[in-house]
Amino acid sequence: MKFTYKLNSIGWANVELEIDDVRVYIRPSYLSEPLVDLVRAVESLIPECVEPDEVKNMVIFSWDSEPAIHRWNLEIKENGKLRIKIDVFKDGIETLPFETRIDKECIFNDFIHEIVLTLEAILSEHGIVGYRKQWYGNEFPISSFMQLKHYLSSKSKFPIMINNPDEWDERFQSDLSYELEILKIKKLQ
Repeated sequence: MKFTYKLNSIGWANVELEIDDVRVYIRPSYLSEPLVDLVRAVESLIPECVEPDEVKNMVIFSWDSEPAIHRWNLEIKENGKLRIKIDVFKDGIETLPFETRIDKECIFNDFIHEIVLTLEAILSEHGIVGYRKQWYGNEFPISSFMQLKHYLSSKSKFPIMINNPDEWDERFQSDLSYELEILKIKKLQ
């Protein structure tokens, strides 16, 4: 399996997904938030990344590829597998007929690993502020990146301290020094 996401000119990205013998190329634009949608969708499939009542077995989101729309369907299967189905609506209208570009299963943790490597490559090339400039003023999904990277290394929930738990003024706090350590770009095992 292979996944890459590279920024290309202002507000455009080149994305490649390859599973087994099937390869898909997508060129999403800033009219949607493709990277944010993808990483938040993946987070919602991981019990360690979201609250228990927010865990999903399937998520659907769309990328605007002007004029096309690519609709992603991610579904958790048995034995740690993830089904990835991407349909394209060539005219950008999701009620019209579509063409399925890929409908394959892969190992879910392998997909997460590829996403984290891609996010690290984006940070390494553009930085956080540079990403915002390159992506037409939209922010890099930094907290999602940190959660996914932490999950890959520990298979546990991101360490969050809750002050005043179960009170109306509950306050969440994470360790900034740990977060800065996670941001250091290094190869995952």
